[in-house]
Amino acid sequence: MGGCCCRNPTSPYPTVPMEFMDSLKSKTQLKPTQIQYLYNRFCQISGEYRPNQVQKYNFYSGLLSLNPLLPTILNCMFGDKNLITFVEFAMFLSTFQAHSLKTKTGVKNEGKDRKLNYLFSMYDHNKDGRITKVDLVIIVHKLFAHMMDHLQIMRIVDTMMTEMDCTDTNQISFRDFCKAFEVFDMAEMMVTFIPEFRGRSNDDGKSSKWFCWK
Repeated sequence: MGGCCCRNPTSPYPTVPMEFMDSLKSKTQLKPTQIQYLYNRFCQISGEYRPNQVQKYNFYSGLLSLNPLLPTILNCMFGDKNLITFVEFAMFLSTFQAHSLKTKTGVKNEGKDRKLNYLFSMYDHNKDGRITKVDLVIIVHKLFAHMMDHLQIMRIVDTMMTEMDCTDTNQISFRDFCKAFEVFDMAEMMVTFIPEFRGRSNDDGKSSKWFCWK
């Protein structure tokens, strides 16, 4: 069971186990070379040659630790677990992978639903199924504290709450959240670029743009 993980002489990482590759090829639009790239990163983050799982604290090193949203992203990626598998790691990132002209409508819709659920989870800081003003303050502060003062941040929060709270309950439900995002093309919003691994050792030296959204 599983594939042979032979070391590529031009890469310090093993090839992706076959069961991982098959699972991700059937569930995502990722190319095999992108899956290999993510596996390289997974090995790098874990600090192991052929890891089965990675712990949340492993992400708090290198360039990734400079991302102010890293704790929020990791809470969404890991949920209530402290360990995730490579397939879980790749599935999460593939949700934000930019689509191509060949992407089927059904796949886009599934990705949209997953993305909305992930985004809601990121805003829902205490994971109680609703976004309160406190939740908004936390996320907006992480995003803009380096360029705005507290008063400006509170103005943004008040505006968001006014526009997204459709039931005037001073909280935002998942239904309210989805309705507010109907004006956006979710296939083009919050996307990331996952590079392809070409078997060259210098591919491993690329920046962490795969973990940044636009």
